[in-house]
Amino acid sequence: MGTHKPNDTESYYKRGIAYYKKREYDKAIADFSEVIKREPDHAEAYYNRGNTYCDEVDFDEAIADYTKAIELRPDYAEVYYKRGRIYAEYDAYDKAIDDFGMTIKFDPEHSDAHGYRADLYRDIGEYGKAIEGYNMEMELRPDDPEIYYDRGEVYSKKGEYHKSIEDYSEAIKLIPSFTEAYVERGFAYFRVGKFESALQDYDKILELEPRFTKIYAVRGIMLLHIEEWESAKLDLTFARNLRVNVVTEFHKIYESVTDFEEKNDIQLPTDIVAMLGRQ
Repeated sequence: MGTHKPNDTESYYKRGIAYYKKREYDKAIADFSEVIKREPDHAEAYYNRGNTYCDEVDFDEAIADYTKAIELRPDYAEVYYKRGRIYAEYDAYDKAIDDFGMTIKFDPEHSDAHGYRADLYRDIGEYGKAIEGYNMEMELRPDDPEIYYDRGEVYSKKGEYHKSIEDYSEAIKLIPSFTEAYVERGFAYFRVGKFESALQDYDKILELEPRFTKIYAVRGIMLLHIEEWESAKLDLTFARNLRVNVVTEFHKIYESVTDFEEKNDIQLPTDIVAMLGRQ
């Protein structure tokens, strides 16, 4: 018995969707191509063939199909979004931002478009626009901890650490095991001089993920600020024994031991100075 062939365009289209869902991509592309051959103005066929190419990581073909779908249906919000995602992968930020903007124009409640555009604004240093985007995304998904985390990250980049602490705290409230939020909040606490709060966050991180070895070095550095020399030395030694470069971690915060001592008006013990001067 031969392979059954649909006798109308819509049947090819529906079968193409079914093949796509089953990840039989070659068959899906063949069916969508047949639809396009029969109906060259079938925007949905271009869109879904574009999705199939995208899943096969054939991004150039996907962009071509998405562009044709937009040409046929200029208000096709989801197609702008999908094309924007690919442009973002290509680091074509201006094109991606434009596409996410068009998505939002035709679908103002498209939360992912708000979020991805905000991410790109963050990456290019447009922090005000990034925060506006996260605010809109948050209105649409108020219980999503990732949005609070992302906005907190931008506030930290702007040096608005008190606001970032609020956002990281909200993210932790929504997911108490959100390790990355503890990491960033701990650093924000450090930046505003709340060393005890920072240490509490680092303790929590190690409770959640004992193998997060870099945190031993970071906690050791934090302990220097409250002159807990023995505890600091224990953490720094433990981190170094786990092959963490404690000198590198120290230099992420301070240029040198002298820089630390001048900024904090603290004289470090000679044995700790030796630890921070070699690896």
